[in-house]
Amino acid sequence: MKRILQRVALGLSAITLLSASLLVPVAAQTNDNKSANGYQISPVRSEFTIEKGKSDTLTISIQNPSDVPASAKAIVNNFVASEDESGTPRLILADNAEPPKNNFKTLISDIPDVQLAAKERKDVPVKITIPADAHSGGYYGAIRFVPSNPTQESTVGLTASVGTIVLVTVPGDLNLKLDLVQLSAAQNGKAKSFFTSGDVDILTRLKNDGDIHLKPFGRVTVKSMFGKTVSSYEFNNTEPRANILPGSIRKFDDKLGKLKLLGRYTIESNLGYSSGGGDLITSKASFWYVPAWAIVVLVVLVLAIIGGIYWLIRKLGRKSRRNVK
Repeated sequence: MKRILQRVALGLSAITLLSASLLVPVAAQTNDNKSANGYQISPVRSEFTIEKGKSDTLTISIQNPSDVPASAKAIVNNFVASEDESGTPRLILADNAEPPKNNFKTLISDIPDVQLAAKERKDVPVKITIPADAHSGGYYGAIRFVPSNPTQESTVGLTASVGTIVLVTVPGDLNLKLDLVQLSAAQNGKAKSFFTSGDVDILTRLKNDGDIHLKPFGRVTVKSMFGKTVSSYEFNNTEPRANILPGSIRKFDDKLGKLKLLGRYTIESNLGYSSGGGDLITSKASFWYVPAWAIVVLVVLVLAIIGGIYWLIRKLGRKSRRNVK
């Protein structure tokens, strides 16, 4: 009997150490149309679908808000996704940099300098032409405006450019492929599977392995350990929806907020990315929410049980020794 009680005490001690270890967390584009150079421009983003051998026109509105005349020069750049998975465009500025396979700069006709009187606004037509032998897929670029006269630096500040982002789709035999890299709960941008306090976020990372930008959509649901829905939201619910460029990973961080009940929660994600809705990504992930007060209560309870067992062993030991005598 004494040995059995000792083993029980050791087992409960192990539970106490495990409970204490659970205290350690377990890791599981800008719309501003005004830049430092003073010009104001719209739209900030445009999307086109243009067949091979055809063309379309983007009308850019540019305004000189200063009280003196100005001359604006257009610069065309390709862009790719930034490496921080935020989806922010990263312009390819170096003239000697290798252009992407689908070179946006080859689609844009020459844009003459724009002469602007004080406070004047002008519409600048930009012709986008798709060669008959162009690659199908996505072409991504930016059309920026900078002062064309160096003497304007003191007037409008030659410290940055202002421009519009352009996404062009050339139809054809397109490969649409989006993969789920990660689905997890998170806090402060870091994936976790155990929470004791604070807000909980849902972290979704998606990789585009196709040759055209994609706009994922769908629904994410969070359920309690009893199967009750505690939160449900539409994924990528912005206007317009956020894009994921080919060859890039984009991270989506959605706020779930504070949880009230302790227990195990399950994230259910059902996402689509094609216009027909036939391409689906279904995934589940789980995490634990145990408030600090619950851990303290558990530890105190376990220690009380261990103390009681120890007292009982001592008592039985004294009784046994008396019986031997």
